[in-house]
Amino acid sequence: MKLSFASSAISLAVYLHGCHAFSPSRSTRSVVSSLSSSPQVVDPPIAKSEEDEKSLTQRIMEKTSAAGQTGGAGGVSTWDAFLRADENWSRLKSSKAFEYDKTVLSAVQNGVPPPPQFVTDDGASGNPRCWEKLRKQAVDSTPLDYDVTICGGTLGIFIAMALQLKGHNVAVLEAGKLRGREQEWNISMKELLELVELGVLTEEDIDMAVKTEFPGCRAGFKNSEVTPLEGGYFDNGVGYECFTPNVLNLGISPSVLIENVSERFKAAGGVIFEGTPLKGIVVSESLGAALDVGEEKDPITSRLVLDCMGNASPISRQQRYGKQPDGICAVVGSCAGGFDAESNLLGDIIYTNSEIQDKGPNGQLQYFWEAFPVGIGRNGMEPGTSDVKTTYMFTYMDASEGRPSLSTLMDDYWKQLPIYQPSITDVETDLDVKRVLFAYFPTYKDSPLQPEYSRILAVGDASGIQSPLSFGGFGALTRHLERISGAITEALESDLLHKDDLGEINAYTPNLSAAWMFQKAMSVRMGQKVDPKFVNRLLATNFDVMDNMGEKTMMPFMQDVVRIDGLAGSLARSFVADPTFMPQIVLHVGIPTLVEWLGHVSMITLYTALHNLSPVLEPFVDNMENKKEKYLWKRRMEAWKFGSGNDYKFD
Repeated sequence: MKLSFASSAISLAVYLHGCHAFSPSRSTRSVVSSLSSSPQVVDPPIAKSEEDEKSLTQRIMEKTSAAGQTGGAGGVSTWDAFLRADENWSRLKSSKAFEYDKTVLSAVQNGVPPPPQFVTDDGASGNPRCWEKLRKQAVDSTPLDYDVTICGGTLGIFIAMALQLKGHNVAVLEAGKLRGREQEWNISMKELLELVELGVLTEEDIDMAVKTEFPGCRAGFKNSEVTPLEGGYFDNGVGYECFTPNVLNLGISPSVLIENVSERFKAAGGVIFEGTPLKGIVVSESLGAALDVGEEKDPITSRLVLDCMGNASPISRQQRYGKQPDGICAVVGSCAGGFDAESNLLGDIIYTNSEIQDKGPNGQLQYFWEAFPVGIGRNGMEPGTSDVKTTYMFTYMDASEGRPSLSTLMDDYWKQLPIYQPSITDVETDLDVKRVLFAYFPTYKDSPLQPEYSRILAVGDASGIQSPLSFGGFGALTRHLERISGAITEALESDLLHKDDLGEINAYTPNLSAAWMFQKAMSVRMGQKVDPKFVNRLLATNFDVMDNMGEKTMMPFMQDVVRIDGLAGSLARSFVADPTFMPQIVLHVGIPTLVEWLGHVSMITLYTALHNLSPVLEPFVDNMENKKEKYLWKRRMEAWKFGSGNDYKFD
């Protein structure tokens, strides 16, 4: 939902959020004078400039260019967009979870109104023009407009290309212009080559899109900033750091990548509707789905609709009506020049240099850092020649009302950045800030999201298929694209578009559910008091163990893939390395969470065993005559494979 702000409202919001810049010494001088019994000469109040009233974040953001704004997380970086994001975050925190039974025919239940009907299968609801077109096409025996319509094009264009190559008639709906953001995406070559294998990308696309390349990334967990750091946590008393090659070591231009794929998609017969916001969807299980794209345009009919509108999707928001997120990953940062070029050679994939911060009424937070060099390693740009770097500060927490605002997190980011990057002393004068980055990513345990309606399937971030530890879903998309596009093709060919059949594509994956334990361990509940060194001790010990176990353990974990071999081995060795820490871990996460997690770990073990049986089952499944049974068995075998992490391909 887009909000507009009048200039007076913006000024008020800026003042309220930027009041830390207000100096009491000048404002109280005349008050003290007026209370004095003897006459005194009162200095005239010193007028403050409009610039003085602004916060550091506002001053920096208003100096950056507003060009290249796009949709999606991280796509918009203006001051107004920041205020809107902070307001939306405040609304989410202040909301309370409630129960609403959608199966009960009651408009209001215990004072709770029904959810907004963005999607409906009730013929008396929704846009009548949509129903009329569906019925007319059925009566006239006219095919629906498209086999698949994908809502949300930034990541949806990659799914669209994969499906178009499989012979389907595909359309993409994008509310604005379909273009990638200016900010680079960081990814590994291995993940890009998976898209090349599918035909979605070409090697020429990769060569054009890759703007930055460096050897790899550091991971480190320290109670204070000490670089370089040698030895383990109990050797140096500070923490542990290690280096992993070829992980998130490519910076690619989303605008180049999306433009190339879009052009090839259209050349293959695909259709892109830009400037076409989706108003709603009506679904007939027997006829198809019709998309309301406004009164000015004819509805679009489709056999299947894919929701690729991210975690702010109105479809998933309707389905999750009354639910609060189970976790939040809040991210702030910037892309800026002015860093030391000679040391700007490697990335940080996850890094701490402080203990847990006690934010008073906002609770306790562990701040993590991530950083990537920009503009080295490609196009003649030698390492050590670029002073441009992208830095993120992020934290995991719940959505409790007392949690800090994005403004507070951004203030902490500017304050902590010179400690993290010692070449910077004053962020306002030393940095040439190109973009300020901010977002919060709600995550839910009931992920991937099961369809509530037939003919509609959530994919990407809208389904929650990404790890609860990650910022978003390009990496998850590359991992799952072959599976999802193949399953959708089978569903279309066998006309298995009922919500139960589509639900098999978004089946339970125990390794995704097990990742919740990691987010729980890296966050602190409101009102909970823990040892400030807890998170660093936990992660330093665990990463020390995984690093010693080798790349077969470290590489999948760094790319959000949990496997039982790496998980069991690292847990056992971590217990041996720090046996007295186990009671603290149990106390921190809670016994119910631990029991739930052990259940998911048991299922990873079971799924691994079942996956090992798949080669025996495949010939029987391939020869099944019943299309539905064949489809269901294939989805089960895929769930075993991906749910156990056995989809990860080692070099």
